[in-house]
Amino acid sequence: MKSFNLRFIQENKYLFIIALINFLLAYASSFVKAYGYFIDEFYYIACAARPAFGYVDHPPLAPLILTVFSFFFGTSLLAIRILPALAQSASVFFTGMLTKEIGGGRFAQCLAACAMATSPVIVAFGAFYSMNAYEPLLAIVLLIFTVRMIKENNPQRWIVLGIIMGLGMMNKHTFAVFIAGLVFSLLVTGQWKLVLNKWFAAGSLIALLIFLPNIIWQAQNNYPSLEFYRNISAHKNVYTPPLAFFKNQVMEMSPSSFPVWFAGIIFLFFSKSVKSCKFLAALFLSLFLFMMISGTSRPDRLMFAYPAVFAGGGFFFERFILKHNARWLKAVLMVFLYAGLAIGVPVLLPYFTYEQVRSYTKLLGLNTELETGNRPPLPQVLADRIGWKEKFNLVLNAYQSLPDSEKAKTIIAAENYGQAGALELYGKKYNFPFVASGHNTYYLWSKEKLESGTGFKILLQLGHERDLNGLKNVFDSVEVYPGEFTNEYVTSHENHLKVFICRGPKIPPLEMLERGRFYY
Repeated sequence: MKSFNLRFIQENKYLFIIALINFLLAYASSFVKAYGYFIDEFYYIACAARPAFGYVDHPPLAPLILTVFSFFFGTSLLAIRILPALAQSASVFFTGMLTKEIGGGRFAQCLAACAMATSPVIVAFGAFYSMNAYEPLLAIVLLIFTVRMIKENNPQRWIVLGIIMGLGMMNKHTFAVFIAGLVFSLLVTGQWKLVLNKWFAAGSLIALLIFLPNIIWQAQNNYPSLEFYRNISAHKNVYTPPLAFFKNQVMEMSPSSFPVWFAGIIFLFFSKSVKSCKFLAALFLSLFLFMMISGTSRPDRLMFAYPAVFAGGGFFFERFILKHNARWLKAVLMVFLYAGLAIGVPVLLPYFTYEQVRSYTKLLGLNTELETGNRPPLPQVLADRIGWKEKFNLVLNAYQSLPDSEKAKTIIAAENYGQAGALELYGKKYNFPFVASGHNTYYLWSKEKLESGTGFKILLQLGHERDLNGLKNVFDSVEVYPGEFTNEYVTSHENHLKVFICRGPKIPPLEMLERGRFYY
């Protein structure tokens, strides 16, 4: 076993080096003090503190991993950021291994791994905790075992594939799109005998059993995820026309990687040497067209499909270089890929000052509007890491201004899960009261808490000036606490925040919560 491990490391040392560089680039950004937790990280920490088989806006795998990890290592920024950086560097490594599986040599493996490692979306998602960090890794491992199944003509591999598919669904519901694309691509490329058999049925059943706890949770909670997906499709996501979608994909996966994945599509479709792997190109194209037709603006929606064609592109360029004795092209391709990454790093990772990033964003002409009506001056992946401690301090000062007799009768309300999660996390050492919110799973948690009999006479509401009249309608008195959180670099819905001290509720707490519920 020891000799096998050493041999494995030696054979794949270049892939390990590429993956290590990817890890260090993403993880080291966590040491930059001007930026803090990303908005979603507060929510994942809150979910991890409340283990369950489901949440309104995502399945339970990523929070459960964080539950176990945080038990041993805590929830500090430097602790939780290890996981996404490791997951994405593993994705880089296994992209190279997928290339090896289809027959690519050392350079093909390294080129494919570098294309993955220099893709802006991959780099960005490796630098903060979310379910998105795990999705590409699960997809790549699924593809590796699918290739092995085809090479061995062994449908029994569906047992392993079923386990991976189940885990993928437990990580992110949209993984179902990848699974559907995979099955479709196998059928249309002539691999129907590997699909239409009892082993495929067995693998599908295993996947369903793994995913079943989330289905049960959904049923018990009136299928909140369905409402969530309807809402974001109708009101949150920005529709992107087909041509703009294509342009965005080229930019978001880096123009430098475009020659690799485009060549990969052509090579996988038409090269006889990889005829059995034609399904990889069919998979990518079917998912690309599906996402294009759906008009999604989210760069991560197609992220899990690119390793399939990176592998083909790496193989193509390796063949081309050998055939034409163009060794010089190896260095050119590598430099080209990492030059593209260097251009993108300032708007992906928090290594630069706010003003530098804003100026650079303008220079590149980037559209920062990923969500309808939300166009921050910085890319959202950076803007949503700013100001959380300052918002907390504003609420803390308001809370500490109350006499002790009132503190015991106080709860705190926040507009969204980021604010609620930040107040909970930072408020632990200050013995903060219960934090309520109507946003996504916080609504279910808040409802459960209020139904258990937690009453209140005073509400501290973190919100905007526009909330004042509504609060006056449901409370006897509303006082605006002195001070306001303002920061020109954050998203609009996180700017100009005030704390309202509300006394004497006129309606029951549960009715108040129900009015503020939104799955979005």
